[in-house]
Amino acid sequence: DVGYELGKEHFPGEGQLRHIKTGEPFVFNYREDLHRWNQKRYEALGEIITKYVYELLEKECHLKKVTLPVDATESEPKSFIFMSEDALTNPDKLMVLIHGSGVVRAGQWARRLIINEDLDSGTQIPYIKRAIEGNVPSNFQKAATLKRVKGKGSIRVM
Repeated sequence: DVGYELGKEHFPGEGQLRHIKTGEPFVFNYREDLHRWNQKRYEALGEIITKYVYELLEKECHLKKVTLPVDATESEPKSFIFMSEDALTNPDKLMVLIHGSGVVRAGQWARRLIINEDLDSGTQIPYIKRAIEGNVPSNFQKAATLKRVKGKGSIRVM
C-alpha cells in the first residue's frame, strides 16, 4: 500500500492519482532527505500502475493478454501482447500501438503523465477505445493525406 489511488469514481478529473486520505496529488519528494527512498517509492508505484493499466486493458477495452510465441516452452524466452478478440479474424483493421522506451509498458504512453496528470493523458486506453469504435485517425498529431506515388508501389504521407 503506497497510500494513493487512481480512481475514476473517487476524485474529480477522472483517473487522477490522489492520496487516499488527503486527496492531494502525488509528491515525489515525500522525504526531502532521502532521494533514493523517494525513487524506490516512485518505482513501486509505477509497478502498481502497470498492473492496474493491464487490468483496464482487459476489463474496459476487452483485450486479451497473449503470450508470444504461443508455443514457447517454460525455458524459452517469451513476451506478451494485448489483442482484441477479432484480431486474428478481422482482415479490415489492424492497429499497433507502441509505447515509449524505458520503464513504461503496454498500454502506457508515459508513467509520469499517469502519475502527474491522469489516466487519459498517460495511457493508450482512449485511443484503443476509439479504435474499437472505428474512430481512429492514422496520425494522432496531425491529420495526414495519403497519396500513391505515380508509377511506384509506395504511399507518401503528406
